[in-house]
Amino acid sequence: MTKIVKYQNKDDETCYSFRYYAGVDKKTGKKRYIKRKGFKRLEDAKQELRKIDYEVSTGQYFHENIKMKFKEVYEEWIQQYENTVKHSTFYYAKHNIELNILPLIGDYFVDKITLRDCQTAINKIFKTNPASISHYYSYMFRILDYARRLGIIDTNPMNDVIKPKYRGKSKTNTRKFYSRDELNQFLDTAKKAPIKLYAFFRLLACSGMRIGEQLALTWNDVSFITNAISINKTTAHIEKGAQTIQSTKTKASNRVISIDKETMSILKKWKAEQSKLIGTQQNHQLVFSNRKNKTIADSVVRKWCIAICKASGLKPIKLHGFRHTHASLLLESGMPIKEVQARLGHSNVDTTLNIYAHVTRKDIDTGEQFANYLNGDPKGDPERMRPLKKAYK
Repeated sequence: MTKIVKYQNKDDETCYSFRYYAGVDKKTGKKRYIKRKGFKRLEDAKQELRKIDYEVSTGQYFHENIKMKFKEVYEEWIQQYENTVKHSTFYYAKHNIELNILPLIGDYFVDKITLRDCQTAINKIFKTNPASISHYYSYMFRILDYARRLGIIDTNPMNDVIKPKYRGKSKTNTRKFYSRDELNQFLDTAKKAPIKLYAFFRLLACSGMRIGEQLALTWNDVSFITNAISINKTTAHIEKGAQTIQSTKTKASNRVISIDKETMSILKKWKAEQSKLIGTQQNHQLVFSNRKNKTIADSVVRKWCIAICKASGLKPIKLHGFRHTHASLLLESGMPIKEVQARLGHSNVDTTLNIYAHVTRKDIDTGEQFANYLNGDPKGDPERMRPLKKAYK
């Protein structure tokens, strides 16, 4: 029991003091004491002692009253987030949170943020970024949930936010891929371009690789003996438009795929041409690089694609459309869905089925069936080659 002590101060006045034992500090393991003195009346000392005893016993005395703004919690959270995701994912989150969320609620104290504040912020973001609303909802939820786990707030107001539904634009007239004849027409035109461009699009069309996977390829990934390519990395966008090479999208994306002999022959020709341009090739040499021998930007490849489309008289498709084209033609040729799944690097066969449900299957089953199925009557107008040469320059 705490003892109240009577003493004389420097003015020779009678005063009272006490030293209250408040248990052991869990962080340091040391005993904690609360000292009070200077009471002129014994009753005042007893009242203060009763108050301290109550606050300590109910856990209120040492409770930290943390006041943090949303942006301060975010700064702590983003450091933890960086250790759990790929650098490109981290940068994407950081960029979008700082651009679109912090200007809205960054200066709000988190313990004062209400459901209405969160709903208003989400609604405003939805107006300018409807397709990405799920990402922004997730970012806000995670940051505020981090504040909850820190003990700054008791409940997460994002729990009751109504997430707007993105219905998207009508895609009825949007082309996602080429037919067999159109792909042949595209590649026939690409033959007239520099070997680098033809090799690039021939491989993209005949492998089904993601654009980032192909841009990250190095020559030690290519086996001319087995006519196969090992896919084990990809390019990704980071700060200020720069690119980095990182691990593939998923574990299933790490795969070895067979490539037809004609495509491998074209790659051999490009490798020989590349060696003339850059000298001795190391194993880690990029298969396709820019003039500074660095990774090529997606936007550059897009310009090549548009130029070839103009020269061939085709409407452009997205670069990812060549992967879609490859898969669609494989399924049309009769390749089993599980083999298509493995070749594309999809983790789940449902993903393959959902994306390519529109494809009509045909009864053909051969080893190099993509290349064989691709054979047709390619078309292309040589007079349209001028924009292609201009784009390559």
